[in-house]
Amino acid sequence: MESHLSFDDIYEQLFPSVYRFVRVRIPGRDIEDVVAEIMAKIWRALPSFRGPNLKSWALRIAYNHVADYYRRSRRIPALIPLEDNLPGSDPCEETAAVLRIGEVLAGLPPKQTAVIQLRLVEGLSADDVAGILGITHEAVDSMLYRAKKGFRKIYRDLETAGGEQK
Repeated sequence: MESHLSFDDIYEQLFPSVYRFVRVRIPGRDIEDVVAEIMAKIWRALPSFRGPNLKSWALRIAYNHVADYYRRSRRIPALIPLEDNLPGSDPCEETAAVLRIGEVLAGLPPKQTAVIQLRLVEGLSADDVAGILGITHEAVDSMLYRAKKGFRKIYRDLETAGGEQK
């Protein structure tokens, strides 16, 4: 379907989503290598792509590759805090907010974090997320509900703990 696209086209279309997906799951020193491996894997597998959504197919490859990365290295997956500033008027406040969100996400189970990222950040449908994670549409909806609930609780707990330290 998408085989008429060049590597540059595929790279431009998929790199931002793949990079965002990987950078919160892989240590900083390995991000570039892992993303490059995933992009090469996507390119090699492109002739076998059959489906309506190239992005969800590519993120499924990324999800599996990250799992393989941790299996090979026998490391425990953890979310890596985001360090880049968001555009805004106060970079210090923006950085603190991003770090806080990373800290909150690190407190959630990995699949709940993946559901939040894929549904809310990447904007994929519940069916696409289900395909990526290998679960049902209903499980995605349920997991997203629990993830949001857990996110709010962890965020409030961190805010309360932060307020006591002042």
